[in-house]
Amino acid sequence: MSILTENWEERLKEQGYRITKSRRTVLEVLEASPIRLTPEEIYRRARRRHRKLGLVTVYRTLALLEKLNLVQRVHTEAGCRSLTAVRLDKGHHHHLVCRTCGYVEEFPDCALGSVLRKLQARTGFAIESHHLEVVGRCPKCQ
Repeated sequence: MSILTENWEERLKEQGYRITKSRRTVLEVLEASPIRLTPEEIYRRARRRHRKLGLVTVYRTLALLEKLNLVQRVHTEAGCRSLTAVRLDKGHHHHLVCRTCGYVEEFPDCALGSVLRKLQARTGFAIESHHLEVVGRCPKCQ
């Protein structure tokens, strides 16, 4: 088991959730993928490791992982049905997303602080968080 999966499992336990074989399998599939995956793709990959896993269980697991900020939705022209793992050791980050192959790369640079403060002052909106995705084509797909 990798450090990432251990960190995710630790977070689940801290929040009072059990580490079931189904949850561990979904975590491992997410961790192993360098590209964004839809719930159906996660289900297909996870079924190779855990034959009794059901699609409803995958959706419930993903909803829980999103609630705990362990996965993040990736937005595409087709909507935000894809997800990617959140690497807990990298802290706040954003994504570069390849529109051709689906590759997702995290980047920690976040120079949005001053922009968000100005926006908050101008609008009176209490900004709690933000997500940034930069969409383009990775070097392999160019």
